[in-house]
Amino acid sequence: MELHWRLLTFIVILQSLLAQGFILQDDRKCKYGRIEKLLRIRCYDLDLKEVPQNLKTSVEVLDLSYNRIRKLKSSSFQKYTDIKFLMLYENMILSVEPGTFEPLTALQEIDLSSNGLTTIPLELFQLPRLRNLYIDSNELTSLDLRGLEKPIRAPLEYLNIANCELKELPDFGIMPKLWQLNASRNPLDNFQVDSLANFCHLQVIDLTKTQISQCGCQQVTNHIMMLGANPKFVPVCLEALDVRECPLPYNRTIHSETFASCQTSVQLAETKNLWLFAAVCFGGVSFVLLVVLYCFVRCRRKRVQKRMQKRKPFVISPRNAINRQPEDEPLHCDIART
Repeated sequence: MELHWRLLTFIVILQSLLAQGFILQDDRKCKYGRIEKLLRIRCYDLDLKEVPQNLKTSVEVLDLSYNRIRKLKSSSFQKYTDIKFLMLYENMILSVEPGTFEPLTALQEIDLSSNGLTTIPLELFQLPRLRNLYIDSNELTSLDLRGLEKPIRAPLEYLNIANCELKELPDFGIMPKLWQLNASRNPLDNFQVDSLANFCHLQVIDLTKTQISQCGCQQVTNHIMMLGANPKFVPVCLEALDVRECPLPYNRTIHSETFASCQTSVQLAETKNLWLFAAVCFGGVSFVLLVVLYCFVRCRRKRVQKRMQKRKPFVISPRNAINRQPEDEPLHCDIART
């Protein structure tokens, strides 16, 4: 009995301390909210070791940053197919199983920066809606892209590969929609200006804090200015080199077959979008015409029915019903009185 009272007293004191704030409650759990009408789940800094599987499957913005996730499994996002924005930066991710990101066909942006990845999951480049990819601050020294299917399917517009110990720009194939590339804080001592031919719509390139050669600096600046872009984030060229020592890059960039192929793919995409728009407009107009025609026919039918209802009915005259012979005169009709 005494033990029972002691336990009860301990519980009462503990509750009192919790209520007064002397002991902090552990409310570290994923928080739900809305951001621009999108369902957001924030599992930020919870010491998670894997992707939680008890979240709402309709999540569209998932923040798993600042955790202790080391490995992404093929089943990690299998039930969260509506994710549009995925934050995985500042984890301990070392490996990603094949097929991990394949279910995320609605994904528009993913941040895998500040992890321990040695390669980029190639399936990311085949996601049909991926526009922004952050893969900076990883260990991509020996990046292997031999299994990459080209041209890529992802309509990438922004790519961040900064601080990855890269010696050259990776060959991702043509990226017709890419307008901003951040490759800063990489050695890039083997940089070749030919790699810029893959980006025919490039407007911003960040090469600050790189070891790009003086000739490479001059060629990049010429190429960027020829595109009408701003060379703001290109290292300042200390001196102008003679064209015999540093040839102009145009035959290797804007006049190359790769650059022309990139532009062709843009034109094809624009033509496809134009035809799609025209088809949608034609379908919409046809639908409206069908609705109008249906309403017209229905209204006309109702008018005919109303006229028929207003007409007075006819009945056979009584005199025709008595002793009528086949050769007799035609029937007489009397208008029924209502």
